[in-house]
Amino acid sequence: MAPNTAIFYFSGTGNSLVCAQALAQGLGNAKVLPLAAFREQARIPVEADRVGIVCPVYFYTLPLIVREFLPKLDLSRARYVFLAVTMGGFPGLALVHGQEILARSGANLHAGFAVRMYPNYIAAYDPRKLGSRVRMERNLAKAVPKIVAAVRAEQRVPVRSSLTGRVFFAALGRNFLATCRTRDRSFYADSRCNGCGTCVQVCPVGNVELNQGYPRWLGHCEQCLACLHFCPTEAIQIRGRPTQRRGRYHHPQVTAAEIATQRLLPPSL
Repeated sequence: MAPNTAIFYFSGTGNSLVCAQALAQGLGNAKVLPLAAFREQARIPVEADRVGIVCPVYFYTLPLIVREFLPKLDLSRARYVFLAVTMGGFPGLALVHGQEILARSGANLHAGFAVRMYPNYIAAYDPRKLGSRVRMERNLAKAVPKIVAAVRAEQRVPVRSSLTGRVFFAALGRNFLATCRTRDRSFYADSRCNGCGTCVQVCPVGNVELNQGYPRWLGHCEQCLACLHFCPTEAIQIRGRPTQRRGRYHHPQVTAAEIATQRLLPPSL
């Protein structure tokens, strides 16, 4: 019988979701599971032979929700664990941190992979002016078969970082993690907001609610920026950043409705 694989993902704009789906299709006998749906669980038993985690890189480290998710996984029945990160720039310490977090909880990370996709951190730059979406598709098409082959062979793919990288990337990551949840204080909706509630629906952690027809953020943000990128009128902005003049991005194959399902607990693992 072919080994079965559970692939947990976290995604704000759809890049990591598409990567997880492509890996599942390539591997066969695989489930794609939204890790945000398990936030309230203290322990998550997994019965799969192989377990993968797919998520973006935030400030050269793992998203806070992923860092909190990894120690909850009961991987005692899994014989192979891998982490695949998607990024617009560099993986930084994301893979190293994943390995360290799992090790502290008594688990092993057998392989780490990085997949370059489309940059979309609108707080820092205009997504319309960076890279090519065609190139992103090509990168994914090249990376997925290699990852699939490695996972099928249960190949050990070590993760490494230089001392210089550890110092530089660690400082950036620490600052982000310390301020991540409350960075939504600078989010607001301008006059283009029509009260449609898309921002409420796509938030993977239920951090947005409507107040008198306008969104209000509740202070437990993951900085995935799904609310900004999926707003149909591009009404959501960040104070102090020229986001009104910057384009929005989400993966062309991913809809707001698909992102919204991240909060739904799957029937089984």
